[in-house]
Amino acid sequence: MVRKGKGKPQPGTEIVRRTRYPAGNEVIGVVIRNLGARRMEVLCTDQVKRTARIPGRFRRGYRISVNDVVLVEPWADLKGDKADITYRYRKNEIRPLARRYSKELKSLDIEIPKTEPYS
Repeated sequence: MVRKGKGKPQPGTEIVRRTRYPAGNEVIGVVIRNLGARRMEVLCTDQVKRTARIPGRFRRGYRISVNDVVLVEPWADLKGDKADITYRYRKNEIRPLARRYSKELKSLDIEIPKTEPYS
């Protein structure tokens, strides 16, 4: 059953969420370390380490920590070593992402969660 409407989900319902894929010049990355002051060091799928910041619109809503898989949009500067974090993938979104971007995620050593069989 798919949840419709607003408010708390009723028992026995599940929330269906579509996986967001990179669009435009966005790349997938993994947070390596927290630098403080809303900044993170991110290793991207193009093997570039970028200093990424969490924009103001995500400050309160996102809790990003080390080893989180994130979507990063590089800045259009000359070096290309700075970026904005545009999305944080949840655990249940990594598996569909791995189906489409398996080579890129293997290069980052991302652990893909196993699905449990239904009982």
